[in-house]
Amino acid sequence: MKKNPFATPRIGEEVLPGVHLLGSRRVNFYVIEEGRSLTLIDCGFDGHLRYLEAWLERRGRRMSDIEAILLTHGHADHVGFAERLRATGVPVYLDAADAPFAMRPEGRQPPQRLRRSLWRPSVLGLFGEAVCDGVFSQPLLKEIQPLPRGTTLDIPGRPMVVPVPAHSAGSVAFRFPTRGALFTGDALMTRDPMLGGPDRALVFGESTALNQASLEALRHLTPYGDDALLPAHGEAWVQAGSVARAIEDAVIAV
Repeated sequence: MKKNPFATPRIGEEVLPGVHLLGSRRVNFYVIEEGRSLTLIDCGFDGHLRYLEAWLERRGRRMSDIEAILLTHGHADHVGFAERLRATGVPVYLDAADAPFAMRPEGRQPPQRLRRSLWRPSVLGLFGEAVCDGVFSQPLLKEIQPLPRGTTLDIPGRPMVVPVPAHSAGSVAFRFPTRGALFTGDALMTRDPMLGGPDRALVFGESTALNQASLEALRHLTPYGDDALLPAHGEAWVQAGSVARAIEDAVIAV
């Protein structure tokens, strides 16, 4: 497997029954197993495809087992290799509000928060990981399946779409009721992907002006407080009630 000097890969740990955590220590994506069918939640950076390929090989699975890709929002560290799989026939689900961003070159550019903190060594590490894993050249999405908000999708795992706008206009969480699991993307994280540090509940917006709105948007997640929390950045908190604890303790990342 090609190595990124700035990244520490995850091995695909099964954090809940049939739920596997892949990606790197900074950027997560997940594979959900439902019998022989697989659903992906987010796609990291483009270069993270190698982590998926290695996991499939270890599990004796094939790329053709993947039936759907769910994107929590349209930022570059979530869109990643999605277009490569979409081109083979795998539908990619994304909220329509984030689609234009994910389909334009501007969507590959570093976010405001990263640009203003690029002098920090930890932020440079994330930037280095992104560059080495092809963030500036990863394929732009050409087509999406819009997400019907507040409904249940007829795909493996039958997830519910939970809008959590503020981190981005189309930010959503995905709830898998049979797993007691809530996949929150960047709407609710357990580690700062830029500054690192200990596990804690964090939010921040697409711009500084949206930080407070991101904190207030957590009210959309309160009905699922008993669930395990599976964020796009940081460790999975798999104990029952993790979502409620995170909402109560969440702070805005500086």
